[in-house]
Amino acid sequence: MLLYLTSTENVGLFDFLTEELGMLVKKLSGEFSLNRFVVHDMRNLSHFSYIAIDLEAIKDDADEIIEAIIAFKTLYDSRIIIFAEKADISLINKIIEETETYNIITAKNIEKIKEEIRICVSPQGMSKEYLLKSMNTSMDINIEQIPQYSFIGENIKIIVAGAMNRVGTTTIAMNMASYLASIGGKVSYTEANGNNHLEKIHSYFFSNIPISNNYFSQDEVDYFFNSNIPADNYNFNIIDIGVLNQRNLKAFGIGEVKILCSGIKPYELPQLKDALNILNKEDVFIVLNEGETQSIKKSLPIDGERIYSSKYTSDLFNKNINIEIWESILSAYIVEHKTL
Repeated sequence: MLLYLTSTENVGLFDFLTEELGMLVKKLSGEFSLNRFVVHDMRNLSHFSYIAIDLEAIKDDADEIIEAIIAFKTLYDSRIIIFAEKADISLINKIIEETETYNIITAKNIEKIKEEIRICVSPQGMSKEYLLKSMNTSMDINIEQIPQYSFIGENIKIIVAGAMNRVGTTTIAMNMASYLASIGGKVSYTEANGNNHLEKIHSYFFSNIPISNNYFSQDEVDYFFNSNIPADNYNFNIIDIGVLNQRNLKAFGIGEVKILCSGIKPYELPQLKDALNILNKEDVFIVLNEGETQSIKKSLPIDGERIYSSKYTSDLFNKNINIEIWESILSAYIVEHKTL
């Protein structure tokens, strides 16, 4: 279901989704304070999967819009989509930079607008790379106005393992892949464990995308089955080896970047400590599930600066969450260029 806050001018913009996808579209037309809506009205409408906002219907100033979007993303799991056909480029830049929101429609003609809407409601949403290209075309701007990234090294292997089952290892690995692709990296994800999650993910989300040479591509990430690690032409190879054990310890060791995921419940911490006992503690990063971790950091035999607390998401392709963790862990391999 999609809720659309719309100006009278653009009231029918999302209606085609009902015919194409069978999606229920509820419209609220008029003029809105986005801040007030998020704080007072949205709590009664949080069952909507998508919240679309026509900036022409919003009376807040730029800072208030930013504050409202940040509050929205903190409080709700719904995906926010922004229709910004007539918005000033400085406001769009501000939204991108300060809220890490990329589902932004900037096209001018109706067919292109519909194409961008379809991308925004797709399972993976709009990537930052796609948004920047779209803005460059539709808004006649220089894409270099927005931060760009370059990458140091090639085929950097990022090995992701779990201290035990069901601690979010695959979600962490795929979220990182989505983020790196969204900033322009050439990224592969390899399922190198016996879980066969990738086959189920492809069947459920991407059955219309063909599998060729034991991989499929989606939203600028190449997903490889059966422990196949591509040999070249990538900035990053993310390899999900599942639960760490003696059998895959050697595979864990091949990574330039090694990430161990763990829960923080009392019955999960002994598994984490057991895993650390068989690792070189000086070159591993720990990503813990969301929660209070200060006391846990003190109890672990590893530098606390290499331990991170991740925010929870059930979205495997969430490229906007835990960005500060990825930037810190991969700081040796990513260079940001700002030309504003």
